[in-house]
Amino acid sequence: MNIHQLKKTFYKTLFPPKFENERIQTLYNFVSQNENKVKHWEIDGLLSQFINIIKIYNETDIEYFFKTINLWNSYYLVIISDKFLDPLVKANITYDFGNIYAKIFLTYENLDSYFLIDNLEIAVTMYDSKLDKDTLVNVADKIKLLYEKKLITRQQFDYNMTFINNLTDALPD
Repeated sequence: MNIHQLKKTFYKTLFPPKFENERIQTLYNFVSQNENKVKHWEIDGLLSQFINIIKIYNETDIEYFFKTINLWNSYYLVIISDKFLDPLVKANITYDFGNIYAKIFLTYENLDSYFLIDNLEIAVTMYDSKLDKDTLVNVADKIKLLYEKKLITRQQFDYNMTFINNLTDALPD
């Protein structure tokens, strides 16, 4: 972690963001209060609470989330993305969180995206996501950048590029 990221994390800890969207604020507060218990989020407890928060999201909430994503602690984004992969979340949510996962991957800090790449295919497949051409191009570029910076292996690069190319080939012309 470089000094800039350390300062940013420290500042966000002392002065957490205040969101104008109540649903986003609720999610932020929930994740920040339960980040230390993330391995113990179960269906009859914290996982159910998480599902209840996100299942009422609409397009406006999602747009606001991405408009303010730079205010989020990177670790919180990893927690949220990881929980999208839980089968119980998928069973209770109708929104395309695979698409959201891909966009978090794109907006997540450049040098830390390797935390999310291993589950990109799982998220997109699990939600039967329909990624648009721009998103696919941007994901491919991000994968190339991670490989060029030696943050992912050649095997990860090849595998993910094949996956992205297959999705691109499946798009209607």
